[in-house]
Amino acid sequence: MPPTPDGLEAAIEELGGKKKWVWIIFFLVSTPGVFNIWHLTAYVFLGKALPHWCSVPELQSANWTSEQIRNISSPGGISENSCEMFNWNYRYLAQRSYEEALNYTSHASSPGQYECNSWSYEGNGIVSEWDLVCSRTPLKSTVQMAVALGKFLGALFFGFVADKWGRKRSITISCIMYIIAGPVAAFAPHYLVFCFARLALGMSGSGTYNCGFTLLTEFIIKKYRTLLGILYNMSYPLGMMLLPLIALYIEEWRMLQLALSVPTVILIVHIWFLPESPRWLVSQGRYAEAWKIVKRFSKKSEIVKLSLDEAQDGSVGANTSTELSLHAAVTANTANSTPDTHIEHAPWYKHAIAALKKLLAVFGNTEMRKRLLICHFAWCVTAMTYYALALNADNFTADRYIYVAVAGAVEAVSYILPIPMLRWTGRRTTSVLLYILSGISLLSILAIPAHMTDAIMSVAMVGRLCIGAVYSVIILHTSELFPTVNRNTAVGTSSTMSHVGSLAAPYIVDLLGAQEWYIPSTICGAAVLVAGLLVLMLPETKDKELCDTVEEMTERDSRDKVSVRNCCPF
Repeated sequence: MPPTPDGLEAAIEELGGKKKWVWIIFFLVSTPGVFNIWHLTAYVFLGKALPHWCSVPELQSANWTSEQIRNISSPGGISENSCEMFNWNYRYLAQRSYEEALNYTSHASSPGQYECNSWSYEGNGIVSEWDLVCSRTPLKSTVQMAVALGKFLGALFFGFVADKWGRKRSITISCIMYIIAGPVAAFAPHYLVFCFARLALGMSGSGTYNCGFTLLTEFIIKKYRTLLGILYNMSYPLGMMLLPLIALYIEEWRMLQLALSVPTVILIVHIWFLPESPRWLVSQGRYAEAWKIVKRFSKKSEIVKLSLDEAQDGSVGANTSTELSLHAAVTANTANSTPDTHIEHAPWYKHAIAALKKLLAVFGNTEMRKRLLICHFAWCVTAMTYYALALNADNFTADRYIYVAVAGAVEAVSYILPIPMLRWTGRRTTSVLLYILSGISLLSILAIPAHMTDAIMSVAMVGRLCIGAVYSVIILHTSELFPTVNRNTAVGTSSTMSHVGSLAAPYIVDLLGAQEWYIPSTICGAAVLVAGLLVLMLPETKDKELCDTVEEMTERDSRDKVSVRNCCPF
């Protein structure tokens, strides 16, 4: 006979306070974060810029060296990359020695230039594998965009799976995709196969990260949530600092991709050992399964034994009645927190219609519309700058190994920096300070000579530190700016806009950076400053009660609304 639901709730609470199991669950759900950041940042090494010049098969067949070929065929000579070549008669030149050909081309009139369609390279990578240079450079950026798009699609898909069929099932599917997609990317025979594998890696990373955090939050008690919530992200900087060490010893891009993928086999342990969330099972009325998990981890628990004894003494009717009562209580509680519970099990298109109605309701109110547009812009700019700086090593002509390692160390500090700042100042003030400092740092790069790469990297890392720190603050601020009935919609749509920023980042870095090395950092610096000024107009939410309805929000005084007056403290 199953234990009483009341005892089940107490047993779950006791289980969430057991340090041994808490740390085991934490380790299992956080370790995939290392793989996530590996595949997000590996683009710096897989897609590294390679010296390239137009391929001239006639001269190659004549055993000319690459320097000789470039000197004859390339308009920029040996010193510059080339997308065009002189229109010489290369069959004629190949029949002569290099010295004779050089003398001929030096005295002949210019034959004109044309864009070539095949190139030769120094080094290897996805750039040389599929000729992702010159007019094909956007295809290189698309390789990174595929991961960012996968993260967005993964958040939607695995979020639905986690709510519908459980946290563990969602994590299991994510892990299996991880184990398969990595090697597929390493051995991809075609560009599109590689992009689809990267898309799957992005989806897998989003599934393991988001569902893992949800499982951890539902498994542990409130006492540990703040600490473990911060430590949960530490797998990212750890992975960033490990990545350059791996890339330093494995230069061939396919072997590097494989080296980053093989360790995901350890996720089989996660699939085998990770339990389903007992709280999710309770929310679904599956109490017997929740009890199995609790007993599995709490064999010596006095609460579990007491609940089992009470169950054995009770009648079937009493237990059934209690179970139905708890199920009703859970349903009522869910209804209070989420007004649209009646569509929870509705078809997907009804979910979409309900979400659209919520979004239109937000934009229908002037005050909420102002808040949401500012949040959308701020989230988009924050993500764009964060990822652009992560990928910008080549434009800064920095040592990419040192650049990524330092970025990882800075990332770790950025997770901790907002904690004391939020204690001393409010959400808005902290965000504005971080935005302005980041923007000034990135714009000041314009004043640094291009050859001072160490100075450029140092200043860029200050900008990255601040933009990484503002991420956690803006999430908190956004959630407090909107009433309960619209909060999830506001945070969800803002998160979508952050994905737009991350999708744009590789194109900004690769396409605009090819024009001038300082353009990506300048664009990000200017956008971040604008975001800081806009956030300054938002109301402060620290130590203020959250609004439950739109009416409560609109009835507050002018200082608690979007206004230019908020820029002045007097």
